[in-house]
Amino acid sequence: MNEPLVIARAFHLASTLLLAGTIMFRCFVAAPAFRAKAGGALEDGLRIRLTWIVWAALAVAMLSGAAWLVFVAAEIGRSSVADAVSQGLAWIVLTQTAFGDAWVLRLEIASLLAVLLLLPKPNPRFESATDIICAMLAAGLAASLAWAGHAAATEGLDGTIHLASDALHLVAAGAWLGALWPLSIMLGRARKAGDPVSAAIAYQATQRFSILGLVSVATILTTGVVNTYEILGMMAFSMMGTDYNRLLLAKICFFIAMLAIAAVNHQRLTPQLSAERDSQRAMRQLRWNSMTEVGLGLVILAIVAVLGRVPPHLHG
Repeated sequence: MNEPLVIARAFHLASTLLLAGTIMFRCFVAAPAFRAKAGGALEDGLRIRLTWIVWAALAVAMLSGAAWLVFVAAEIGRSSVADAVSQGLAWIVLTQTAFGDAWVLRLEIASLLAVLLLLPKPNPRFESATDIICAMLAAGLAASLAWAGHAAATEGLDGTIHLASDALHLVAAGAWLGALWPLSIMLGRARKAGDPVSAAIAYQATQRFSILGLVSVATILTTGVVNTYEILGMMAFSMMGTDYNRLLLAKICFFIAMLAIAAVNHQRLTPQLSAERDSQRAMRQLRWNSMTEVGLGLVILAIVAVLGRVPPHLHG
């Protein structure tokens, strides 16, 4: 199984999706909500917190990506990690394989993203344009993970469809799962502020997040079906004796649990934010539900990290 490689994959998946989701949340959820109503201290505090998350996620993504590369090189060379580095195996994998080509591209995207994040923002229009470009780069970083999974091994037209579907799957996962923690932070700060303006901003942001979530979930469902068919064909769940199918079923169960919580948030709790007497309770419950979804999502990412190492058609 190569446990260190699985752990590196899990950390890289989680940090990349968190990076993409946080930037998308800031660009498409928080910023429009604050434009509608000036946020003051709430806006400033959230901006600082999200900036810390973005940089931390980017740092973890870079480090875990490097670890992933080294572990792959050690596995290919059947050597220790130290030997893979000292003997140049990691450099060979980076410069002479398709996996390495994908990693070079991802490093370039991450570097450009870091540069844009460091740029000064002289005016709101420039900041808005920069945020959109950063969101596109973060989405590209998430999408490029498709070239490190089973989709990269699929050939021909099916391979093209599988890669495109997996890339969309990853971007949608980042937009939904990766943005849940930023949403919970915003709800917590708005509840702590305790004023009508903060409650109104939280309502606007939650509505926008609901739209983003609905689009993301629809994309995840559609691309999930395509990915499953491309990997397993018509025998998707007819062979539950395989490790791969059992893990896939567990992933689907956790995803359904996330959908159930999201449905409660959308149908019951979000409308209550607009009622002054219910807004505090609704924000508290939405925050806890969002963190519960984050926990379920992390379990799903751990399963995905293992799935990438399990041959789809082998019995356990």
